[in-house]
Amino acid sequence: MVPSVLANIGSAVVAVALFAVSARADTRTVIDLAAPASPEATLDERVHAGRHWRLDTSRGPVHAWAPADYDAATAATVVFVHGYWIHADEVWESYRLAQQFALSGLNALFVVPEAPASKWETIAWPSLAELVRAVGQGTGIAMPTRRLVAVGHSGAYRTLATWLAEPALDTVVLLDALYTEWGLLAWVRAAADHRLVNIVYETGRFSNYLHWRLPSTRRVDGLPPAGLPDGRILYVRTSVGHWEMATDGLALPLALRAIDVPAVASAPIELPLGLPPRPPPIELPDDLPSCVDLAPAL
Repeated sequence: MVPSVLANIGSAVVAVALFAVSARADTRTVIDLAAPASPEATLDERVHAGRHWRLDTSRGPVHAWAPADYDAATAATVVFVHGYWIHADEVWESYRLAQQFALSGLNALFVVPEAPASKWETIAWPSLAELVRAVGQGTGIAMPTRRLVAVGHSGAYRTLATWLAEPALDTVVLLDALYTEWGLLAWVRAAADHRLVNIVYETGRFSNYLHWRLPSTRRVDGLPPAGLPDGRILYVRTSVGHWEMATDGLALPLALRAIDVPAVASAPIELPLGLPPRPPPIELPDDLPSCVDLAPAL
């Protein structure tokens, strides 16, 4: 009798177990592998498809990035200069510049050099031509020859002021960087093909003065997601914060799309502007046991 009872019990247990597995299987989430990728995944894919270099130079690190279908024949060189309280390596990561450059969709070689992190630091690259030569030698990539663009945020104006004498420089993009008149008015007036995009949050005083003297300025209120209007000289007032306009993935890609540089074939124009939020950090309990505590005794 005992073996028979045990057998019956065993069969019942197996039946319950199979029923439980079947029930769990019925409630599983089905993953559709054919579903479209999220904007974040698509943007990361574009970034990783491109090429990134970090160059160690005597003037500090220089980062460069080119999209996957970069074509030097029609490309521009776009140099982004950071402001104070940060250095090039940190700005490359924390501002997620590769993602912002990819989001712009431009056919360009993007360059991020070291720059002063305070008013007491000297300018790392007083010559824009020397920086471009160093990037060409360090990357070994075919360099653009048609367009040279300088983009500066905040305290970057000190570096950009020294670059206005470079004959090849045709476009300046300012992200809240007009704290004083540093020769920009004369530069804009010097050639009909000199372009200026000035996006302003707290630098309205000097910006008003500059653009009052440039009657062909096209003024824009806010950052329209559909894109900035055409114009050789754009003055954009925004409520986006001073730091956010360099980090949120809206102002920088919009400004770059407005400077008349061709887009790459795979430009992610279908993606919404703005960088996706970073995932929150994982918080571990203070009393988490160490690896030593968890290791079996020998």
